[in-house]
This record gives sequence, structure tokens and C-alpha cells, in this order.
Amino acid sequence: MTIPQESNIAHWFHRSVLNHATRPALHVEGNTFRYEALHQRVIRLASAIERLAPNEAPAIGLFAYRSLTAYAGVLGILYAGKGYLPLNPNFPVSRNLHIADLAEIELLIVDRHCEPMAPELLSAVRKNLTVLLPDHATLPDWTGTLPRHRFAVQREILDPPPHLDTPREPSGELAYLLFTSGSTGTPKGVMVSPGNVNAFVATMLERYRPTPEDRFSQHSDLTFDASVYDQLVCWAAGACLYPVPQKVRMAPAQFIRDHGLTFWESVPAVVQFMKRMYLLKPGAFPSLRWSVFGGEKLTLETARIWQAAAPNACIDNSYGPTEGTICITGYIWQPGRSEEECHNGNVPIGLPYPGQRTAILDGDRLLEESDGARGELLLCGSQVTPGYWKNPDETARAYVEIADSQGRMQRWYKTGDLVTWQRGVGLHYLDRVDRQLKIRGYRVELSEIEHVLGQVARTDQVAVVGWPMEGENVTHVLGFVCGSSVADEEILEGCAKRLPNYMVPRRIRRLAQLPVNANGKTDLRQLSEMIAPDD
Repeated sequence: MTIPQESNIAHWFHRSVLNHATRPALHVEGNTFRYEALHQRVIRLASAIERLAPNEAPAIGLFAYRSLTAYAGVLGILYAGKGYLPLNPNFPVSRNLHIADLAEIELLIVDRHCEPMAPELLSAVRKNLTVLLPDHATLPDWTGTLPRHRFAVQREILDPPPHLDTPREPSGELAYLLFTSGSTGTPKGVMVSPGNVNAFVATMLERYRPTPEDRFSQHSDLTFDASVYDQLVCWAAGACLYPVPQKVRMAPAQFIRDHGLTFWESVPAVVQFMKRMYLLKPGAFPSLRWSVFGGEKLTLETARIWQAAAPNACIDNSYGPTEGTICITGYIWQPGRSEEECHNGNVPIGLPYPGQRTAILDGDRLLEESDGARGELLLCGSQVTPGYWKNPDETARAYVEIADSQGRMQRWYKTGDLVTWQRGVGLHYLDRVDRQLKIRGYRVELSEIEHVLGQVARTDQVAVVGWPMEGENVTHVLGFVCGSSVADEEILEGCAKRLPNYMVPRRIRRLAQLPVNANGKTDLRQLSEMIAPDD
């Protein structure tokens, strides 16, 4: 597929406006908006941004959640030639404040869902901002307590005739800016360029061949880059986007059926939660034709259960950090064959997409497609992002120049993920490099313990944490288990039969469900905080 020559990624949406004006583009909060209607909202918002935002502003803040303003805001910012910075109402105000200050935003779009948190955020943000309130006909009372900011409502934002109707040439090399957690606890801003996203969307259109008849889920928060896949791939195909309401995000079975969704995308934890709620009966989702999972390990059991519930769907296990633009490798599940290709009970993450490369760093050697190779995964190609926002030290540490197997110097991103390569299959994800621990002097991968723990407890809802943490050295591990009827003593005995003594969990902790972070991944830090001093 030919990647569009235009540098603004909003052109994917704009083409569908021209070709599918009367087709549905967005179904949100019980309302359906056709491409032509959504486009009118977008260009009015984009025109207001162009009038009110400083020309040099590289990123526009978006504080909106699963609303018309949220999705029109993403497109409106892009149409205006800017990059967008999403904030999240599920984050503490202090974290949103830190991100807004780091990004140095000067214009912020706020919808009614996020309005209750806006006064606290705006009272502390460093810069004086222009704040757009597209959901308000008149200024709400709270704006009077913040005179240093300028506020605009509908009559200034949406009422004036738009002065642009096509996407502008980007004013900078930023499509969006997402802040990841960072191993130090300080958020790092990943700069993603229009070229990165163009390469990704073109690959997805070729891989999945979506049509205007398709109906895409939108499960991820805007602060998680899987949301970019949901939106842009859907709109590039002229299809309709269905944001999953917050109240059913972890149990969306009825939502999938009610709307006849054909594309599903989420983290595997959603499947595991629905399993515990007895929502995954065989044949439950006959309308699905693609199911894309990413963000965490997809277990063999989870893949089997979902395939039975969605018998007409192809399952794609995707992998990719934000620094690699959403996902950069994939493995399509093939019943009857894939079961034998799993490793430690997990589905492979497969092969790099066209135009992308992977390699494994083994000590100081760079190995590409070497059977049995094991080490840190490195990424190279058009999806690898420019670096971290105003953080040259972290950029230099993670984005490195290394000679490839032909001796050519290439720019690689060091993922921090431990993988192995299998001929004919591709990559297997093992664990984080930083989850390798030394227990009583022995080097251990916690994922190996989790695999055995899950099999013995007969559940894939397990996690293992090293304790007490002193650098990379610990004295023992603790196991966390959900949804298992197997007694603790039987679990520990089963582990002892299959693992060395130093790898057997010292204790089992029972939880109703594993805590997850904003991206739906198991929150290992929160698990560590649950541990008592005498554990």
C-alpha cells in the first residue's frame, strides 16, 4: 500500500469525508455522527485553534474523555497542523499537572466530563492558558476564579464559519505526545511524528483490509497509544468508531453484541475479567472478524477462550512500545498450529511489520533472526520515534547507533524487553529485562515462575513479585493469585515439584482481581505496595 504523501495524518480521515460523507463515523454516548457532520465539528474546532493558539505551540492539550469533544478534539488539533497531548481524568491531578507543565502547553481543550477536575489543574499550571470549552454555551461560574487564563465557549469556537476545511501542513514534527511512566517514576514524553503514524496506518490497512462496513471498538484511553490505532485505522477505512463506555470497559460483552462490532482491540486483561464474570460463552461474538490484543502477554488459555467466543475472528497478538508507534510486530493465531508454537504458555509476538526490523542484543552482539537467540529486543525502522520530549539524556540512553549484521550503522531503540527468537515463528516475549532478579545469587526470570504458578493454580490471573527489594537482589518471591479454587498448600506443593527451591513462592496472596494501571496492564508496583513488612 502506498503511504500518503501528505505529512498531516488527519488526511486519513479527510479522504473518508470525501468518499463516505454520509456514512457513520462515530457512535458515542448514544449518538451517531456521520463523516460530514463530524467533519463540520472538526474544522470549526480546528479554525478556533488556529485563531487562538500561538503559532509556535507544538502541542495542544486535550482534557476530554469518550465524548464527541474528545474525538473531534484529536482531529481538530491535527487539522490545525498541531500535535496533541492527551490528559487523563483517571490520573491524579498532580500527574496531569506535571505532564501539562513538562509539555509547556498554551492551549487546552476541556470537555464536560473533565470539567470537575479542571479548576484544580488550571489553578496550579505554570503557564497562562487559553482554555476552550466547546460543550458550554456560557462561561461556567468556576472560570471567574481563574482570571489569569482566557476562556472561550461555543459562540467563539463553533459558531464562526470555519476558515479551513482541509488539514494544514504540520507546524512541527509532532503528531502526538504521550507520557509514559518511566522506570524512575518520572513521566517521559514520547514524541511521535506524522511519518511514524503514516507508516503504521498504511501497514494496518494492508494487514486487516478493513472496509466502510466495519465497526471498530475504541477501548483504550487517549493517553494509551492503542487509541491511535482504534481511531485512525477505523477512519482511514471509512468505518465507524464505537468508544466503549467507561462503566462496561472491563465487561463489554453486551456492548460488542448490541453494536455488531467487527474489530475488537484491547489488552488481554479484559478477556480474563470477562472469563471470571462468565461472559465468554462459545459463539458469544459472531460478528467479530478481527481481534487485536497487545500491551501485555496473551496466554494460550486466553487465546483459546476468546477464539471460542469469537469463532469468526482472526486473533492478532501485537507487540510494540510507545517508542515504536503503537505496535511493530504481530503474530496471527492459527488454531491447531499455534498451540505448539507458544512458549511458557504465552502466544508469540511474531514478526516485524514490513519496513521495520528487530534484533536481539546479546551482550555486545546484535543478532537478527538467529534461532535460539536470547536477549534485549531492539527496534529499527520508520515506526521508531524521534526520542523523548526535551530529555536528551534519556534519548541518548534508549536510542542508540549500532552496526547491523552487514556492518551498517543503524539507529535502534532499546526496548528493555527480554525476548527469544524461534525459526519459523519469530519473537517470543519473555519478560522485562528489569524483572530479571537474583534470588540468593541465582538469576531468575519472574515470568517463568508465573507460568508454573498459573498452571498449578489453574488460572492465568497470577503475578509474582520479588521481596524484599534491594536493587536486583531479593531473598524470595511472593505469588498473587485470582480466580483459583486450588488450595494454597496445593499450589505451593505443585510449584515445589517443578521449580528450584529458591523460585518457589514463599506465600500465596489471594486477590479478587489483579490491580491494573491506566493502560489495563497488571500494576506490579501496586502489588508491591500491598506486601506487609513480615512477608
